[in-house]
Amino acid sequence: MFADVIDWFLGRGSDRRQYKRRPGAFHMWWKPPGTGIEPRPGIGLEISPNGLMFIIPEKLPSTEYNLILQLHDVKMPVRVRTARTDQIQHHGKPWNRYMGEFVGIAADNWDMLVRYVNNEEEPADRRKMQNQEMAKQDDAYRLLPMAVQNKIVAKLVQLNRLERPLPGQSPLVKLFYGGLASKQGEPQVHRINVHSRIKVEEELMAYDTRFLVGDDGEVKLAP
Repeated sequence: MFADVIDWFLGRGSDRRQYKRRPGAFHMWWKPPGTGIEPRPGIGLEISPNGLMFIIPEKLPSTEYNLILQLHDVKMPVRVRTARTDQIQHHGKPWNRYMGEFVGIAADNWDMLVRYVNNEEEPADRRKMQNQEMAKQDDAYRLLPMAVQNKIVAKLVQLNRLERPLPGQSPLVKLFYGGLASKQGEPQVHRINVHSRIKVEEELMAYDTRFLVGDDGEVKLAP
């Protein structure tokens, strides 16, 4: 069922580039909830278009939080959800290490983050680049069976990560293939990352959502 889609994914070099990780320290701050509280500094260790790893002295009080990342000379606010956490030693003291995924980031900041990860130069006019890759329908999306397309779009609309397309209109989403996933005693499923954008309070926001798609057409959100 997915043979043509997988061949397409694996043949697109952009898929492999988009979601690689860039190791190396960068400045970042945690923004505690409340007004008048100064951001607390931490150290970014690794970043990718859908998440990051960082260390910070404090233990964060919730699984979702706001960070400020500094990439080159740009500071960008992001919303992050913890995937894993542990403790490591840093200069002889225990620091908390977090591996998190982005759950909220402005689209132009996401575009800049992708260029940072891929070590690409910034364009002379960043505004003209915003949303450039989302200007047309993704060919890989069209290769998916219609029932799978509809399920993915319905879930993104439900999550407020995509505007509901008008009748006859194709949704502006971009897909990346994440490989096969399997659990003992269960059929293999395909990991598919879907990049979508939606305007929230006059700001265009970018989202990455991971799905598990079975050969039978079943679509689930990845845990």
